Parts: sequence; structure tokens; C-alpha cells
Amino acid sequence: MPAVSLEQALRDGARKDPDRPAITDAGRTFSRGDVDALVDLAAQRLAGAGVAYGDLVAVSGENSAELLMSFFAIWRLGAVPVPLHPRKGRDELVQLVRTSGAGVALGFPADHVEQWPGVTAIGLDELFRAGTFVAPLPRASVSPRLRIGSSGGSTGPSKLISVDVPAIVNPTRPWHYGLRADGTHVVPLALCDGTGFVASTVALAIGCHQVLMREFDAEELLRLMAEHRADWLAATQPVLVALVKLPEQARARHDLSALRCVTQYSGGIAEWAKRALIDWLGPERVAESYGATDSRGSTWINGEEWLEHPGSVGRAADGCEIAIFDAAGNRLAPGEVGLVYLRDLTGRRNFHYLNAETEAIEGGWENFGDMGSLDEDGYLYLIDRAKDMIRGTDGLIAPLPIEGAIELHPAVRSAVVIGLPAGDAEQVHAIVDTAGRDISEDDLQRMLAEWFPTVRVPDTWEWADTPLRDLAGKAQRLRLRAGRTGR
Repeated sequence: MPAVSLEQALRDGARKDPDRPAITDAGRTFSRGDVDALVDLAAQRLAGAGVAYGDLVAVSGENSAELLMSFFAIWRLGAVPVPLHPRKGRDELVQLVRTSGAGVALGFPADHVEQWPGVTAIGLDELFRAGTFVAPLPRASVSPRLRIGSSGGSTGPSKLISVDVPAIVNPTRPWHYGLRADGTHVVPLALCDGTGFVASTVALAIGCHQVLMREFDAEELLRLMAEHRADWLAATQPVLVALVKLPEQARARHDLSALRCVTQYSGGIAEWAKRALIDWLGPERVAESYGATDSRGSTWINGEEWLEHPGSVGRAADGCEIAIFDAAGNRLAPGEVGLVYLRDLTGRRNFHYLNAETEAIEGGWENFGDMGSLDEDGYLYLIDRAKDMIRGTDGLIAPLPIEGAIELHPAVRSAVVIGLPAGDAEQVHAIVDTAGRDISEDDLQRMLAEWFPTVRVPDTWEWADTPLRDLAGKAQRLRLRAGRTGR
């Protein structure tokens, strides 16, 4: 079957089976026919606001059926969505919308909108308010770009990333392993983040029922998966760590027999957590893909492979290649640690930054900030983000394994490790989110000594009672550091 536009796949599914559930959100369930009609209504209102082929439309908001449908309304006109998560804060969102050049903004608060003279602002409720039925819109040209995404901003100002591929999908061969048209996907991730956006829009387009969570809670996720007989889950490190840390009796309360595959995206999960996930669900139901919005490729690994290559995020997926280079641009041998570079072998994985430059070297190789190594079989092992490395007195120290080790403790919800100035080097400082539970520095030091004797023990500790990462796995390290150093 040939690829079609995402919005056309949605329309085709509505014509084929209009009564099948398409989106469930906050007690409301919309059928495929409902969604297609509402998308048409919203698209006509966007057209009335001047949106046309190729135009950029900024979108923001927490998870809702209206937010998810708005992306399809934009595509139905051949336009391009610019999803921006509201957690970025007013000043950053204001600047990102300005930089994007979007002429219409959906779902933004009034105090944001007043900063954009000349931009048409529409609320999501207004976009989808009840209206008179109108004839379906004629088919528009396929949107030339899937979206303008944004980076997490963990190591600097958020970058705007134009994903320069058309908004299309092959309904019989979607981009995500384990995704089926007759399936159900409970969505714990933010729709305005990269993984949540792509997983949910592609799944909805091919006909997979999307059950949205407005706030993440690990046991509530399992309850919804059991209630709706979910067969697929797209997840990230914070979601999976929270799931495997649930008490065994809590996990056992929920029937996950319909689940066929849990796919982790974005990389960076501790080995103990991945092993616990495999022990719980079985290796045949666990997979992982590492990549980013601003990458020329991705990796793939299933649970059986991971047990043979523990700690790996997989080998290069079809159509791309991975290599490790040093800072001087020299290609490194298996086992040597350096910068992770990817290159596209198909000519189809295209992107460009609107407000930054890529880190590229000759031969089409590009790096998006990670360090790691390859083994003899081509499996990639991540070390950490290059900009997150801590300058210790005895060399560079990776925060990622320290954070993963600390998060094993049952009283720890999340942990972020940063470097703080200490003479000519940096000391290792751990910020630990305990969600208000009692825990001491001695408790964590004893656990690290017993379970992770090779992991660097932090020099100093600090306690927090709010999550230190978003559900995409991003931590605002620069802000955390600046709040403790004043720079």
C-alpha cells in the first residue's frame, strides 16, 4: 500500500469504520467519524484565519483530544504544526513563536498572545466549538514538513528543528514497531513533546485508539492499559522507571495480557531498570529506539538482543549508519569512547535548525550532542551528553550512570547530577527528588556502595520534592546549575 498524508489516512479510517473509538480523553470518547468531522470543522476555521499550504501554526497546551485533533486540522490544509510545550515558560515560548514565524497561534494564554502583534490567536475550545455542519474540505496538497519541533533546552536555549519530510505514513507499515491499526495506545507522554507527538499522531492516523492521560501516574497508566486492553505503549525513561518501581502487588492488580510491545524512546535508562522491565514483561514485549528530532537516523534493539548486549541502545536502523569520532574528527575503533555521529543513507531524513547550526563533519556525518562507543557487532552504548560531562580532578565524569544508580532507591523519584565549581575542576553535586519522603545521605551512600561499587559517589547532596525531569526525560541542567552558582 502506498504512503498517504497523515490526515488522509485519518479520513480513510473514518470512512472505513466510522464508529470505532479513536480518542478517549477525560471520560469522553470520540469515534473515527467524530474526529474526522471535528478536524474538518477546525480546518475550516483555520482557513478562515488565513492558514494555507505551507504556513506555520504554533500550538501549545496540555494533553487533550482537542490538542491532538488540532495537528490534523493543520495538516488538512497542507500547513505545518509547531508544537510547543507550555512548561517552557512564558518568555521562552514568546521567543520561540517569534523565531518560528508562525502566523497563527493555538492554545496560548492571553499574556503570551499580546506579545505577538500580527499573529492571529485562537483558543483550542474556540477552534472546536460546536458549529453548523459543513461539507468535507477538498483534499489539499500534503504538508511539506511533518512539524517544527523544539529541543528540550536541557543544555541551552531550545532549538527549533524543522523536520523536512512530508507528513505522510504508510498505514500498513507505520514508523513504530508493534503499532497496529486495530490496537489501543494509552498516552502518558506530552503531545507537544517529540515522542508523544509522533507516536500519537501516527497511531491515530492509522486507526489505533488513543487513550490520553492528562497527568501521569504510574499505577493509573496500568489501570487504563488494563481497562482498554492496550496492546502498545510508547514510553520514555521516567515513565518506565516509575512503572518498574511500583510494588509488585500494585503491578499484579492490572491485567496486561493484551500488551504486545513496550517501546522506549530517547535512550538513557539505567541497566537495573531495563532488566527489571524485561523480567516483568518478558523480553519479547520490550524494545528500544534511540534517536532525536535533530538526528539523521536511529537505532533499534529488542529485549532478546538487549540481554545479549546489556546496556546497549541497539544497532543502526535500516537506512542510516553510526560511527564514533573524536573531537578532531578521527573515526574511533570499537570500544573507544567519543562523539556519536549518524548519517542518513536514504536522502529522506532531512531537518534543519531555525536558530542554530548542526555539528557536522565531512561525509554527511552529524552529531547531536551524545557521547558513546560501539562494540565489535555495531551495538551502541551511550555515555552521556557531551555538554553534561563533569570536569573532575581525574578526568571527565558522566552524570547519567550516577543518576540511574541513585534512582534505584525506593524513596527516590528522580535525580540529577551536575558539576559545581571547585577550584580548577568541578565537584559532583546530586540533587535528589524524594517526593517528600525521608531519606538521608548515608542511606544513599550505603546503597551505592552495596549495589554500584564502581559508580562515582557524589561529593555533595541536595534534596528536592518536585520532579527534576519532564516525561520526555529532560532535565533543565543549566537552570539547576545557574541557581546554585549564579551563572
